[in-house]
Amino acid sequence: MLGGGQSQTPYDLNFAIFNIPVRVHPFFWIAIAILGSGNRDLFGIASWVLAAFVGVLLHELGHALTMTWFGFYPSITLYGLGGYTEFGVMRRPYAGRLAPPANILITAAGPAAGFAAAAALKLLLTGLRFQPVVFVGPPIGVMVVLREVVISPWFTDFLNDLFFVLIAWGVLNLIPVLPLDGGRIARELLGWNNPALGAYRAATLSFVVGGAMAALSIFSGNWFLAILFGYLAYINYAGITVRW
Repeated sequence: MLGGGQSQTPYDLNFAIFNIPVRVHPFFWIAIAILGSGNRDLFGIASWVLAAFVGVLLHELGHALTMTWFGFYPSITLYGLGGYTEFGVMRRPYAGRLAPPANILITAAGPAAGFAAAAALKLLLTGLRFQPVVFVGPPIGVMVVLREVVISPWFTDFLNDLFFVLIAWGVLNLIPVLPLDGGRIARELLGWNNPALGAYRAATLSFVVGGAMAALSIFSGNWFLAILFGYLAYINYAGITVRW
């Protein structure tokens, strides 16, 4: 996602990749570990946390590298159940906002990076004579699963978790609900010539779609997604009533 706002702590992990600053807030590790703690042992939780770290970082790198192409100095923060990428400053003076096609490309680059990484990993494993199985259908449209051991059972679990994060995180983010990537793309499309009107339309769409996703998640028994989309529907409704 794109955004910002989390303050620094003494326990942040800081590094750079492709000259892009990356900060990992301690709450990222905690939230991801809790999310994956279900029926896993400690090794399983470690596999999940590492896969989530790699998958979310690749997603945010998709945003960040595209921003650099447009002349920005972006930075990445991993926080909570995901992360966000900030534009930073531009290398050259610029007046006004980016055009909708540029914003859409920057936003779509996050999920696209995850999908591309999953496809590349699948091709690599196939080239090494392993047989990842591709499933098409609900709940997320497509999934890749390894049924044979690659190097070790732990590493196989890691690869399966990584496939899941790379694909599911991208699919989830493309749902047209603000502040997810899909909601931001909808805002650009709906406000192509009128950004203020596009923001109102996108918030309305986000409230409707978020509410529908929350209801669907309740009926399917997925309480995590029900709470997530219920909260997103609420904040979009609150935004509509306050701003418009």
